[in-house]
Amino acid sequence: MNGKEIYQAWMNAWNKDISVLHDITDDNCTVHQARTDGNDSNSKKGAKALIDVVESAKYYFENVQMSLVVQPIEEGNYVSARWNFKGTYNGNMEGAKAEKGKLVSFDGTDIFRMENGKIKDYWVSSDVMDFMNQLEVF
Repeated sequence: MNGKEIYQAWMNAWNKDISVLHDITDDNCTVHQARTDGNDSNSKKGAKALIDVVESAKYYFENVQMSLVVQPIEEGNYVSARWNFKGTYNGNMEGAKAEKGKLVSFDGTDIFRMENGKIKDYWVSSDVMDFMNQLEVF
């Protein structure tokens, strides 16, 4: 698979079948992301790290739908894309004042570094302020 195909598999992991991450992720993949649970980027590696990204985001939402805003761009060993997240808030976030059932939508950008046809590093940048404002955290 090329980088764009791997990125499409990543979208499918969000929308359909998370198990595909075992096939497209290097065993030593590192997720470079600010975390709310106090763990650092080295606390989990490989497919487990990417599965944790998806599952922790989905913990607060039902009917999650990820879609592309900007199609994947591939340059050398890097793939990047802009996405939109939509989901129905389930009321589980501590400190959030939004009502259960509120539709939340926000955007972000992913960067993958590929090695031997698998995701070796993952960086994500999302519009957390928009996300938190919609959940009435502030």
